[in-house]
Amino acid sequence: MGEICKFRGLSSGDMNNIRVKTPGTCGELVQGMIDGNKFHITCPVNIFSCVSVSGDGSSGSSGGSRTLPSNKWKTQRAVEKTLQLFKSTGENISVSVSSEIPEGRGMASSTADVTGACLAVAAFLGRNIKEEEVARIALAIEPSDGIMFRGIVMFDHLNGRVFEYLGEAPRMKILIIDSGERIDTLEFNRADHTGVHLSNRDKILEAIELVRAGVKKKDVAMLGRGATISALCNQKIIHKPWLPGVMKAAEKFGCPGVNVAHSGSAAGVLLETGFNKIDALKSAILTECNREFDFYETGMTGGGGVIC
Repeated sequence: MGEICKFRGLSSGDMNNIRVKTPGTCGELVQGMIDGNKFHITCPVNIFSCVSVSGDGSSGSSGGSRTLPSNKWKTQRAVEKTLQLFKSTGENISVSVSSEIPEGRGMASSTADVTGACLAVAAFLGRNIKEEEVARIALAIEPSDGIMFRGIVMFDHLNGRVFEYLGEAPRMKILIIDSGERIDTLEFNRADHTGVHLSNRDKILEAIELVRAGVKKKDVAMLGRGATISALCNQKIIHKPWLPGVMKAAEKFGCPGVNVAHSGSAAGVLLETGFNKIDALKSAILTECNREFDFYETGMTGGGGVIC
């Protein structure tokens, strides 16, 4: 997949203050298990985590200090592992995180923080880091989304193998539906869902083909059909009792489909870029489901982190 975020051309002053933003996700477009390999197809959206690394330029000297976000243990570990990768002591640096991604919803909040930390620390040190290296660091901490890879990818979120680069993200809107429930990703991935994955195999294969073709052809309708199939398959694993209501509302407005966080509580309605009835769609969802939600109006974007 190559290298990302080489950050060449930065001045020494710039290198003392690095800020990297990484997208979160609206769950996944597809998730399942094929031939014993668990995987998902990424669904990055334009809700971001920003990681800042600053210092006085004396990183690596003795007697310095290191300041890390006390409430972000996964980010702390990502910083430590990135410093170890480049054999740096990381003294006299300060790392902070500012994120707009809700936690515990299956929207890749932790992976975005971790990816941003790896990229920002590498840039601060004036080093290049490969996507695969970021993935290895992330997976050493917990099962992770594949958003460290650019574009849309099929990714093994347990072992880190990239099955396939599908292409650049199509232009589309996504209305994210946040039900408010929190799900522990580590606990979820300890459970054995093999039987369900086997029973879903043929439908997941169909979903993969539809999403693969949808990304390649920039066909949101085709992509939406594939994502909807996978969302319904996942009802056997994390049942969202309100999902049929969301689907009914989406159908009323002719939306291409829905997707879900397969290991979380969020869902999304996939929309063409010209869709202009967001408020009416929200009202229909609330009526059909007879409950409250938080909504995020987003769009699909590519994975990977960028200097911001």
